[in-house]
Amino acid sequence: MRRDPIALVWLAGLGLAVLLTVYGPSVLGFDPGPILDRIGLALHGLSEPALRMIRGFAIAAFAVFVVLCVLARRRGRPAMAMAIVVSLLFVILAGGPDGWSTNLHAAHWPAALLVSLVGALLMTGRLRR
Repeated sequence: MRRDPIALVWLAGLGLAVLLTVYGPSVLGFDPGPILDRIGLALHGLSEPALRMIRGFAIAAFAVFVVLCVLARRRGRPAMAMAIVVSLLFVILAGGPDGWSTNLHAAHWPAALLVSLVGALLMTGRLRR
């Protein structure tokens, strides 16, 4: 049976999402700043488990997007412009590696999740053609 690299990337991303949801971004080597996390949760009314899940899935979806961009470039398909746009939007919304555990606003992480998911789905479609 032939392995589908795109499906493997999505499965690895799902595993990463679960890992980030359970252990937080500190698993990637970043200090999550739990005090700032709790302040942000209190201000924005989002439960801690919900925020962890959204944050974990957003980071994992972005990782899937990046790997799919690399696969697209290796196959000679255009990916650089989309990689730049999605990466910039994600970093602006997520606040960069130092801000991955803090919240500027409760809508930032869901928006980062949406941006990275749309980018990953578009890149998957581009690779499937």
